[in-house]
Amino acid sequence: MSAAREHKRGISAALFLLVGVLLLGGETGAAAPRHRHPIALGAYVSSAAHPLRLRRYSRAAGRPPLIAASYKQWRLSPFPPSELKPMWRDGAVPLVTWEPWTYREKPFPLRKVAAGRYDGYLRSAARAAARWRHPILLRFAHEMNGDWYPWGADRVTPHVYKAAWRHVVSIFRANGADNVRWVWTPYVDSQGRFPFAAFYPGDRWVDWVGLDGFNWGGRRGWLSFGEIFSHSLHLLARLSSRPVMIAETGSSEIGGNKASWVRRALTRELPRMRRVQALVWFSRPFNGIDMRVDSSQAALRALRRGARLPLYRADRASLLRSTSRRGS
Repeated sequence: MSAAREHKRGISAALFLLVGVLLLGGETGAAAPRHRHPIALGAYVSSAAHPLRLRRYSRAAGRPPLIAASYKQWRLSPFPPSELKPMWRDGAVPLVTWEPWTYREKPFPLRKVAAGRYDGYLRSAARAAARWRHPILLRFAHEMNGDWYPWGADRVTPHVYKAAWRHVVSIFRANGADNVRWVWTPYVDSQGRFPFAAFYPGDRWVDWVGLDGFNWGGRRGWLSFGEIFSHSLHLLARLSSRPVMIAETGSSEIGGNKASWVRRALTRELPRMRRVQALVWFSRPFNGIDMRVDSSQAALRALRRGARLPLYRADRASLLRSTSRRGS
């Protein structure tokens, strides 16, 4: 979303998870299948990943985010050490969403990116990433299957998009930025409106695949976490075996019970999504909708309780094992 216009060993572990579910909200029904990986929980709290705001989030959520998300437009340095160092010191891995436009929404056309027009800027960014040395998760030109960005499906063909993505990745690799892990994240394909398969650059060029999706509530209708993501995760599994990240998600308070939405997402729905290894909460108001995890005390309590489940006991080491470069 970021500036979108509209827009988760054995019997004992399974029993432990079921007990946690029952304690956390009286949910009934069959236990979720055992999950193959711990899930890293992250957050977006401000465009510049401000350390004080991240620490406020950590206090509210009861734990620091393992992934600290930020958004960078072009012409800016996407990897300022003044932001990266506090994130790393506090135990997080940075997730940078790199948007090829300016703050005034002047686009950098992807056909020109693919043709090498901006290679000087790209080389400079790649060298800055290489100097940092620690891992960086990087989303370039996200939600390309929507119609709210100038790099979206209504203005850019899959061929041009893939050519631009591969060109950017090639420049980073040629300049020693092997610490960068590439995260490809379309918006969920809601009722077939936003197909994304044709835009996939291929496993050789991608380290993580993921999805963005929200419960907008209000006039757009109230959707559970499972209703938002399940179908698109099935489509994503056909494209790639790369680890999966929910890179942006959140819920409105209008039109339903947000606390129940969060509780069911963490205790019932996400544990069934066995490919998902990371989830990043979009914890900011947007377009008049309050997506913050602490938009109400009830929602915050649901998050804090759900995040105590063993499934969410990932640490940075386990997250970085998922980010290790895979064979093509």
